[in-house]
Amino acid sequence: AHVPAEIGILSLVFIPSRLGFYAQSLEVLALHLDSLRSTLPQGEILVWDNGSCEEAVKFLEERFHKGQIDYLFLSQYNLGKAAVLNWALAALPHPYIGFTDGDLYFFEGWWEAIRKVFHVFPKAGMVSPAPAFFDVLRGSGQTESMLQEDGFIIHPCKIHPRDAKLYYHGLGYDLPKQLPEVPCAQARDGTEVCTRSGHHVFVMPRDVARLIPPLPAEIVLASYNDRLIHERVEQAGYWQLSTPKSFVYHLGNTPDLPDFVKERPVPIPPQPVAQTVVGDNTILSPKQRVKRGIKRWVHRHARVRKKVERIYDGLFRLLYVKE
Repeated sequence: AHVPAEIGILSLVFIPSRLGFYAQSLEVLALHLDSLRSTLPQGEILVWDNGSCEEAVKFLEERFHKGQIDYLFLSQYNLGKAAVLNWALAALPHPYIGFTDGDLYFFEGWWEAIRKVFHVFPKAGMVSPAPAFFDVLRGSGQTESMLQEDGFIIHPCKIHPRDAKLYYHGLGYDLPKQLPEVPCAQARDGTEVCTRSGHHVFVMPRDVARLIPPLPAEIVLASYNDRLIHERVEQAGYWQLSTPKSFVYHLGNTPDLPDFVKERPVPIPPQPVAQTVVGDNTILSPKQRVKRGIKRWVHRHARVRKKVERIYDGLFRLLYVKE
């Protein structure tokens, strides 16, 4: 019988076309998977495709057959993040279960750093491999008070400009002149953590992961589900933490790595050969009903859809692509 690796990390992929915003998404996905595989040689990589175009599915199947993806799940429809997490967090057998968006570039040592946090901070329930500058719970979180009850001292710390730059540049912003301070805690051995976590990439012990589902999954894009993940970790008595050093970079929709990212290269293995679901009980406004009707009509007429896609691609290039 197959014995699962210590960690299984699930990458969520959605590339509906090769136009506009998604024009270079396959190249981004290749960088993402290459960096993940090279930094996690002993772990298992799972990919859930949420209704991507035929070219993206073929690319993933080639990677799977070459052994660069350990588990591949293909969905004809976009089920949304929450539905996929409901399955993954409840079903994956690995002692540690991870999640990542499909457009992140991983640096060497990310899993080792997270594993150390779990070892040093016994109540760590959710750990991200990058400092969490943004407080998802907006001041209502309980991690800091729970750490203080266990004897940890919370103190403000400044993240190294290099790691802050990875965070801000990945979101399309310039590095601010005055870096914000992030609340941190330090263990007796000197290991330091930020007392927040991100939801675009994280790892949970299996026992904690089992406590998170079910997340509401009727609406595909619902930001409150991300908040619920953090809340349920704390409600179960566990801490949400992140590493002060950034081990990931957000590629977004471009595979071009900035020079300061290339300063931290990872060994890249050889390249291989190359709809929104709304629940029946959801009450829609008149504007939403019109929008859904137009969308269904466009999808039913292939020629119309092709014309709409070409117009969209042209507008995207006009606005955002530098010649």
